[in-house]
Amino acid sequence: MSLAGPTEAEGSYVLQDNPQVRYTGRLKVSARQLVATDNAGRKTTWQPDEVASLKVGALRYTTARGFTIHNGLWNHVADKKVFVELLDSGRLSLLRYTTRIKSGQLGTAAQFTAYLVRQGQSETVSTLYIDTGGSYTATYHELDEALRPYAADRPDLLKLLDSNKVSLLQLTRFVHALNTNSLF
Repeated sequence: MSLAGPTEAEGSYVLQDNPQVRYTGRLKVSARQLVATDNAGRKTTWQPDEVASLKVGALRYTTARGFTIHNGLWNHVADKKVFVELLDSGRLSLLRYTTRIKSGQLGTAAQFTAYLVRQGQSETVSTLYIDTGGSYTATYHELDEALRPYAADRPDLLKLLDSNKVSLLQLTRFVHALNTNSLF
C-alpha cells in the first residue's frame, strides 16, 4: 500500500488519548489522515496527531514531523505530523514517507519517497535518503555517507558501506542488523 494512493484493508490502530485500547476495522491510510470503518460500517477520520500507531496488513505505521525533503530547487518541510511507514525499530528507527509534492507552477506533481531515521525515542526525525524514481546507482555514495554515522561502532557494517554493498533494497536489512547487533 502506498501513502500516495491508499487502499482500504483490514488493520488496527491505537489512539493517543486511549493507548490501552486497540481498535480494528477496514483502514485507509494516507500521509495526512486515517479513515477507519468499523464492523458496523461507521467511518471515522483520524488525524496523525490523534493516532499513536497503526497496522494495516503486514505494514506498521507511526507519525513523524520536522523533516525536510529536498528536490533540486524545491524543499518540502513536514511541519505537521504525518503518517510514515515503520520499516524497522530499535536503536534506530527506519521510516518511509511517500507523497506527491507540487513540482511546478502548472500544478504538476511528482511522487517522492523519503527514507527517514529516528534515534531511540527521540522526537527528531532526519531525512536519510530521497528516492525520486531515478537511477539509484549514481547515488550509492550519498546513502553510504548518510548511514556511516549510525554504524560507527560496527566495523562489519562500515566495511559494507566502503564496498558499496548497501542499496535501497538492503536498507531495511542493514538497519535491522544494526538494531539487533546481528550480521548483515
